[in-house]
Amino acid sequence: MRLLAKWEWKKLLRDWKTRILLIGFFLFFSSFSLLYKQQTLTFPEQEMDDQYQTIHNIFNAIPKSVFDGEDGQEVYDNLAKLQSLYGMQLYILTKRDGNTIEGFEHVFDGYLENGAKIAEYNETLLTLTNFEYYDFLLSYLPDAEKIHQDVAFYDYMAEHELDIEWNAFSASNILLQEINVLIGVVLFLFVALLGCDRFTRDQVKNWSITHGIPIPWRKQWHLRTFHLWILMWLTTMGGIVISYSISLLTESVGSLWYPVLIYTPNGYTPIAIWQYALLALGSAMLLSYLLMLFTVGLSWVFRTIYLTIILTLSTYFVPQFWLVVQPFTAWQPSLYFRIESVLMGDMAQATGLPGVYFWKGLLIMLVLLILMEVLFAGIFDRIQTQSLGLRRRMKR
Repeated sequence: MRLLAKWEWKKLLRDWKTRILLIGFFLFFSSFSLLYKQQTLTFPEQEMDDQYQTIHNIFNAIPKSVFDGEDGQEVYDNLAKLQSLYGMQLYILTKRDGNTIEGFEHVFDGYLENGAKIAEYNETLLTLTNFEYYDFLLSYLPDAEKIHQDVAFYDYMAEHELDIEWNAFSASNILLQEINVLIGVVLFLFVALLGCDRFTRDQVKNWSITHGIPIPWRKQWHLRTFHLWILMWLTTMGGIVISYSISLLTESVGSLWYPVLIYTPNGYTPIAIWQYALLALGSAMLLSYLLMLFTVGLSWVFRTIYLTIILTLSTYFVPQFWLVVQPFTAWQPSLYFRIESVLMGDMAQATGLPGVYFWKGLLIMLVLLILMEVLFAGIFDRIQTQSLGLRRRMKR
């Protein structure tokens, strides 16, 4: 078995296609911070200015006489307070120096205190249903769930004594965005391209790499999958480390303790970026191993790499089906192929299934691994080697 593993490593590393793919993806991941900064993003300062202008537009759109009606004065007071708070938040962000302005602490509260008050006033406005222009007002206000998320965000920031992030291109934020890109379609593409011809070329060339040694196909399947999986993640993690290092040198550091809201049975819960990274990468590693087994196994069944690539990539788009047809249960395996959507709660909202939690995805992937083993064990036993045109080399 050791000789076979050594042969497989040499065969894999000497393959020009494998080297090109690994170098290409390594360059992509390592240069991600530079590529990400080429796009135009809305900085928190601009977002806060937009909020300030929104309140100003509401005042202009609603006739003054309406504020004299039922709940009108309370709506007016809350909107005025919101506009003032947004203005202070905007001023703090323009200084780019923490949650408060040195020397003005006695004039107005810090960013986190103001944020908590904004959430409180928005929540109050949602209860003033007798206001004549309530529906119009509602179209501009965040919903109750968003307000609760804001409260959880500010509570976390205060608990960990963190400063508000003013730079959308900070090193920590770029790392977060790179991880989200990785756990999306890029993960499926990387696996599909790497594993699509692991057995196909053996069949086309009509000879076995075992050179007559009676090694079961199942062992070769596991060996090739594991080697590809190792190379894939060495390339990926090396690229991420280099990209993060570049962003540390060229942009503000940010904080790996900065909160990311994930969807849990207790609602949206803030966790640190580094915790999110471990959770997302761990899930991606498990999913990628499952996909690699699937792809390498298909390369043994089919002789064309294009069909294998299409079938592997199509698994990423299967969840789209459940946006049209209502799934019966939150235990539907394909719901968990999009890791970011599960962690962010987007899949639960889109399908109307509140029980789509990431921990279920981990359990389902383990079950699918077992089913994959059983499925391909049966395939390897039933498809004869000779029917695939695969023969042993014979010594002359």
